[in-house]
Amino acid sequence: MDSVFRTPQVHVIGEIIGASGFASTKVYARWRMNVGHDWRLLSGIDNGETFYDCTEHVEDISVFEHPLDLHYACKTISGWPKFDVEVWTVDTHGRHSIAGYGCLTLPMSPGQYELDVLLWRPEGGIYEKLTSFFLSANPELVHKNMVISGNDRFGLQTISTGKVMLRVGVIVKDFNLHGVLM
Repeated sequence: MDSVFRTPQVHVIGEIIGASGFASTKVYARWRMNVGHDWRLLSGIDNGETFYDCTEHVEDISVFEHPLDLHYACKTISGWPKFDVEVWTVDTHGRHSIAGYGCLTLPMSPGQYELDVLLWRPEGGIYEKLTSFFLSANPELVHKNMVISGNDRFGLQTISTGKVMLRVGVIVKDFNLHGVLM
C-alpha cells in the first residue's frame, strides 16, 4: 500500500455537461476513458452511458449532467487519459443511430477546464447517404479504435456533426517525486 502513495496519480473530477448540434430531441452519449498500459484505475468507473435528454432543447443543447470521478495511478505519462465518446440519437420509432464520434486528450496541467469534444461520423457512399436520409440510419464504424488513433482514419470520408461539452478538474499528485514538473 505504501508504494501507491509514492506513485504518480491523476484524479479527474467533473461532468459531461451535454451535447449540441443535433437535430434529434432524444440524444445520449456512451463514453469511456482510455489510458495506457502503465496506468491503473484506483477508484471510479472508466466507462458508461448517460441518460438521454428527451426534452425540448434550450439553445440547441441536450443536457446530460453526467458525473465523472476517476482516480488513476501511473508509472509513466505515456498513455495520458483520453476521453472517448459516441453520441447516439433515438428517432420517433425507437431506432438508435450514431450521431458522432469524438476523442479528446485531457489537459496535463492541474486545474479546472471547460472542454469541447468535436464530433464526426463516417459519411459513407451513395447507398449509406440514402439510408441515412430516408431511414435515419447513419453509417457506423466497424472498428471503434479508429476514434482514438488518428492514423487509422486516413482516407476515411467523414462529416462534422456536433460537440460534447465537458467540465473537468484535473488533480495531479507525486509527479514531482519522479522528476516530472506539471
